[in-house]
Amino acid sequence: MSSQEQVLDLVRRWARAELDGDADAFDDLLGEDFAGIGPVGFKLDKRQWAARHRGDLKNHHFEILDPQVRLHGDTAIVGGVQEQRTSVRGHEVNDSFRLTLVAVKQGERWVIANIQLSGPLQDPSAPPPFARKQG
Repeated sequence: MSSQEQVLDLVRRWARAELDGDADAFDDLLGEDFAGIGPVGFKLDKRQWAARHRGDLKNHHFEILDPQVRLHGDTAIVGGVQEQRTSVRGHEVNDSFRLTLVAVKQGERWVIANIQLSGPLQDPSAPPPFARKQG
């Protein structure tokens, strides 16, 4: 399996763990110094990322659309769109977010070092939220 295929497999396994709420799977998928940055700027380490699934977060749909892998030696940058239907703390979060995922090769396996989400996505022709009329 090529490095690109291995990274895409890692992304698929991560998405499956998110959908299934499999907090234990993150121990193998995420690097020890992992940082996850959510769409509103919060930062979580590996333990905190997994702990989201031990609380009241439930993904009903979770998919990475059109993942694009760019390899730079033992580092891979994956861009795509994270589409989700999620309930957390009594709120529905049904949106799509721009995803940047950084994976690194450690020995013979790839792990996720960083995830950053931006969004939710909106039509590029729409005015940004701060420029919309209130009322």
